[in-house]
Amino acid sequence: MVEEKQSFGFFIRQKSFLFLFFLIFNSLSWFYLATYVIRYTAPELISQLYWLFFLAALVSALIGPLVAKNFGKMRFLFIWVLLGVISSLLYMVLPTFGKFGTITSLILLGFTFGIGFPSCLALILSLTKIEERGRTGGIIFFAIYAILPFLHIIAEYLNDLIVIEHLNTFSISLMFTVWRALGLGAFLLHVDVGRAVQLKPTSYRSILRRKTFLLYLLPWLAFCLINFFEIEVLTQHLKMELMFSAAFVIGCFSCIAGGWLMDLKGRRWIIILALVMLGFGYALLSLFPLILLAQVFYVIVDGIAFGILTVAFMFVVWGDIANGEQGEKFYAIGLAPVPIAIGLSALVSPELAKLDLSGAFSLASLFLFLAIIPIFFAPELLPEKVVKERELKKYMEEAKKVAGRG
Repeated sequence: MVEEKQSFGFFIRQKSFLFLFFLIFNSLSWFYLATYVIRYTAPELISQLYWLFFLAALVSALIGPLVAKNFGKMRFLFIWVLLGVISSLLYMVLPTFGKFGTITSLILLGFTFGIGFPSCLALILSLTKIEERGRTGGIIFFAIYAILPFLHIIAEYLNDLIVIEHLNTFSISLMFTVWRALGLGAFLLHVDVGRAVQLKPTSYRSILRRKTFLLYLLPWLAFCLINFFEIEVLTQHLKMELMFSAAFVIGCFSCIAGGWLMDLKGRRWIIILALVMLGFGYALLSLFPLILLAQVFYVIVDGIAFGILTVAFMFVVWGDIANGEQGEKFYAIGLAPVPIAIGLSALVSPELAKLDLSGAFSLASLFLFLAIIPIFFAPELLPEKVVKERELKKYMEEAKKVAGRG
């Protein structure tokens, strides 16, 4: 008998949930640690070479689905995590060889993250139902955002604990390596994804020719570019460290609320709501960039929007659109805006710092409102049948309560 776990009003196989949760959680937190370790160990080269890490992640993510088809799902994912452990170990040594070593290590780290991450997320199609996907993603991303500050504190503690520079680098890199190695523990659960429903293969060309996919991809690309470009502007001109922390906390809880609403009301209108709120936040900030009230309003809506859009576009949307087809390539293209935006923002950050505050925020607001237009023409991804069945079930439960009182 299959063991079940109930959480937030939905059922999902316990082992499947734990496997998916731990693999995504370990991978994304390792990615965050990678960005920290890179910034710490090679500060003099980071402004010039940081983008290589994200370029390697982008290219390898697109290559990964082509390679994965030659392996079993579990074997490929195991090899992927193992490659991450090896690249983390090598990062202890490679940067000591100067610029060439730093370039090699950046490319290696980016490659070993991107090559398997689309296949990791494609498990969502096999291990979750469409009507529970938002809540599952909300819980996973809530946990990720909740643990990241603690990982940052531990890394900072290791940084301050040892005064010898070489040992500092070694200690932080060792933590980085051990954390990735913990991801191998997920495979001890022995989840069999081979018995999942057989999904049809697809091609990048056919995906990019689909109207629905493009209508959801364009707003996500616009959000990523605006978000990471504006972070550079905000950090250069406004001292908002405490507010950024507040936005992070708000975003953390917004993941759960947003995921629940996506399963209850549908994906489309929740995404539109998030983009509209953020657009108004930037519009107010463009008018009163130095007024505390405007900054507070921006931080609140930014945190809410970030939580909703992260769950929607990193977990839910591409799996919904795949619908019966293999999801690796859908997730590979769907996640491409993230490394593109981060890499470009790192590359052009000196120029972004020169932008006028009002002008930068006005443009951000304008492009966000324009990004909403494609979503209006996009279809709802949560099947109408699911919504009607849920409403019928709720009606029957209320009828039983009334009958019981009678």
